[in-house]
Amino acid sequence: MTTREKILETTEDFILKNGTENLTISKIASQINLSQPAIYKHFKNKEDLMTTLALRFLNEQTLAALFSFDASNYTQKADVIHDWIWTLASSKRRAYEETPEMFALYTTYVGGNAELASAHILELVESLQATATLDSAEEAGTLLQIFAYFHHPKIAPQWDENYQQQFENVWALVKENYTEKTVD
Repeated sequence: MTTREKILETTEDFILKNGTENLTISKIASQINLSQPAIYKHFKNKEDLMTTLALRFLNEQTLAALFSFDASNYTQKADVIHDWIWTLASSKRRAYEETPEMFALYTTYVGGNAELASAHILELVESLQATATLDSAEEAGTLLQIFAYFHHPKIAPQWDENYQQQFENVWALVKENYTEKTVD
């Protein structure tokens, strides 16, 4: 494990045990027997460390299943779109429920940064467009907007036991636009 990875792992462990409000660079440095300046060789500042950790959480732990989504066995475009968006929604909900501290970190450091949030949405749009062979990025973006309630981190506190049924209710409104289309 590289020093950078060790810093990230130690910071994540600290957050999971103690929350972000008690985190300092000096506490992380002391836990892995490094000086503070040694940490600054890997991260510009605390915000850079937290942003890197939030992005790692988002990509490796939350969206890994989504970006490896395999649509090769699908014949109906509607099924691809439904399952891809459900994978996005259920992955984010699971992350919110299983590691709320890390989800909060993602919400603050990715969702609260316009540039990173835009890049994240663009990745989602490109992935959905390619996976479902949609005609345009605008179409994929519109679908993500329609289902924003089910994947936007700021809405997570409202997700309840009716989450999947609510998702299916929204899907029922959208499905008819794709029912007759087959996967290219």
